[in-house]
Amino acid sequence: MTCSLGDSLEGIVDAVRHKRIKLEHIPFNIARLPYTRPYYLINRNEGDKLDNRSAEYFYAILFSAVSRALRDAGLNHAEIKDMHLFFGSTSMDVPVFEGKHRKTSATVSSMFLQSSSGYGKIAGAIVEKFGIGGNCYSFTTACTSSANALLYAAAMISEGHIERAMVVGYDLFNNLGFYGFEALKSIAASEYRPFDRTRDGLILGEACGAVVLEGMRRKASDFMHLGGANLCDTYSITSNDEEGSAAAETMNRALKQAGIGPEDICAVKAHATGTENNDKTECAAMRATFGRDIPPVTCVKPFIGHTVGACGVNELILFTESVKAGFVPSTPGFREVDENLKLTPLMENMEAGEGIFMLNYFGFGGNCTTLILSNKDNKE
Repeated sequence: MTCSLGDSLEGIVDAVRHKRIKLEHIPFNIARLPYTRPYYLINRNEGDKLDNRSAEYFYAILFSAVSRALRDAGLNHAEIKDMHLFFGSTSMDVPVFEGKHRKTSATVSSMFLQSSSGYGKIAGAIVEKFGIGGNCYSFTTACTSSANALLYAAAMISEGHIERAMVVGYDLFNNLGFYGFEALKSIAASEYRPFDRTRDGLILGEACGAVVLEGMRRKASDFMHLGGANLCDTYSITSNDEEGSAAAETMNRALKQAGIGPEDICAVKAHATGTENNDKTECAAMRATFGRDIPPVTCVKPFIGHTVGACGVNELILFTESVKAGFVPSTPGFREVDENLKLTPLMENMEAGEGIFMLNYFGFGGNCTTLILSNKDNKE
């Protein structure tokens, strides 16, 4: 993956272990607003600066993640050719067309007409570049986009429709998202504090992550997908039911498909956007699912930001790589318990070994996705 913490998995995990965060502040150049908002930008060198970006930059980040994932998985040419691609994103190629728009006199309307000309273009570029011979599937379901891509890819493998899949979660900075969330007054002023009494919103981030799924482990440390579920909360177009009924039902369906009970979960990676409605909904859902015995909960967005549709894959990578390194991450920024939520996420790293873990994603507009992963020995 590539994110604000860099593009080395070892470096990213080390930063998470030691609570190192890289947060930038971005001015509102288009609207000329007299203040900035924090953002988790990819910022490795001068080429990453927002003014330097182009279509070539977009695809270089994308192809780098895919190439490294293929290499890490140890796939040969025949296996790559037989693979299928699942791509999840909120912005799709809007960042590409925004970059082009900055360099031309084209109108805004013509830019968006171009960007909506085909949502399969990015996935198509990946298969062409790497010789992937299977089908392409693109998902854009708000914050659950790449989580749903993971869920569907795992289900198709489990049911014998395909042998392996590449799943990509990708969202880069774009003005449409940045100004949109600010218009909703959803962006925090300075610090990411999910579940905290003083939380004041989310902080966006950008990332590209890629994983390879197969029907069996190649390495002893590989994680298995035991089950998952997706459900839409129809309470509102823009928010979730604060009773958490749909989110709880999603968790329970995932547990049932995995063939386990709530007591088998060792830790939960919460979606934890830091917004008022989402945090209330998620806490209510966890209480409904686990009762008084909620497992240890971690919130990883304070490390890389809310990467919107890319968070499914990128938070999975960050979480599983940390567990492989022996720990469940802490939650930076949390200090004060909210008596309305009554939840304290991990404030220090928790030692981790083999276990079963729940990963939750709850999208803007009510889409809910839960994944159940395990790194336990298959013989158990």
